[in-house]
Amino acid sequence: MGALPPSIFLCLAGTYCHLFNFRVDEEMIVIPGRIPVVIHPFFWLVAALIGWINDQSLVGVMTWIGIVFFSVLFHEFGHALTAVAFRQKANIQLVALGGLTSYDGPKLKFWQQFLIVLNGPLFGFLLFLFATLARAYDTTGSVFLHFLLVRVQYANLIWSIANLFPVLPLDGGQLLRIVLEAGFGPRGYLASLIGGAVLAGLFGLGFCLLQAYLIAAFFFLFGFQSFELWRKSRSVTKQDRDDDLRHLFGDAEEAFQAGKKMEAEHLFVEIRKRTSTGLLYAAATQYLAFLHMQRGQKEEAYQMLLPLETQLADEARCLLHQLAADHSNWELVAKLSIDCYQLAPTQATALRNARAFAFLHQPKFAGGWLQTAWQAGGLDLKKVLNEESFQAIKLDPDFQHFIHAMR
Repeated sequence: MGALPPSIFLCLAGTYCHLFNFRVDEEMIVIPGRIPVVIHPFFWLVAALIGWINDQSLVGVMTWIGIVFFSVLFHEFGHALTAVAFRQKANIQLVALGGLTSYDGPKLKFWQQFLIVLNGPLFGFLLFLFATLARAYDTTGSVFLHFLLVRVQYANLIWSIANLFPVLPLDGGQLLRIVLEAGFGPRGYLASLIGGAVLAGLFGLGFCLLQAYLIAAFFFLFGFQSFELWRKSRSVTKQDRDDDLRHLFGDAEEAFQAGKKMEAEHLFVEIRKRTSTGLLYAAATQYLAFLHMQRGQKEEAYQMLLPLETQLADEARCLLHQLAADHSNWELVAKLSIDCYQLAPTQATALRNARAFAFLHQPKFAGGWLQTAWQAGGLDLKKVLNEESFQAIKLDPDFQHFIHAMR
């Protein structure tokens, strides 16, 4: 925590919680209200680090902690108050790298989303303007007040400008996403991700040339996150961005997790009826496949998962791996073999892979997987070798090499 011992932060936090009726939940400070504010412990750590970098003194660090806290909170209230004006329920979190405002409520038009995002930086510029006017009309001659106002100016101007860079998750990236999505739908959303990734890389290189390596690292991180999100979102459809369908999917998940299987199944079926492709369709299909599997309806589960092979989550891929073996789809079992063993490194998975490669007449892979299954212990090797799957390669030298190693 910079130059300050942790005890000072704990005492300060305790004092403020007592004075202002805050509470601490699992080391997080919670400020209740119509717009609740949650402050994570690492927020204070980063604020102290910023203070130490800029002013390596106790007073400087404490001042910067206050400036960062107030400035970030003021910025986030720009988002939150605008969201509330549009009948949304908003909340704010102050985390290690800044603030996050989330909201939920009636479906918003794109221009309303745009204003919610824009008003964060605008509030930052207002705080900069206030500090500038306060300096201009200050007649107190206070050195500390001058010290404070200069830093408020500096923090809010630099951060508000930087936050408008068109890179996600910065506000500028969000504004770009909203504009492109309003004009081009899901394709615009994907374009904002890949465009933001490219721009983040360029900004990162630029800051490297300026020897601002810490800022460059953040932009490289933003670029990587945008690229990963783009890679995972290529199947996004217009229905995936539909708020009603997303709420319906949320209700279905809650019912599933609460054990209300009939209700969950009904909702997932409804989602599949209202969509034909995309992430919501794939997710609803996977849940339905698990429900069919729980009832012993393996054929229905297999037919549901098979067309979505490349879109499946980890657990669903493992289920498809198992069902493909039950349906003698050995090519698919072999294709999924490594991924599924990494996800579920069990003897059953290794043995399933060994049988698949044996049926495909690939003795090296079959022997390797059989040895992996044997190493788990308790395998009746003689009984397994008498199975139909291994008869065609049983005497192959490459396969026998593994067998001899197991005896």
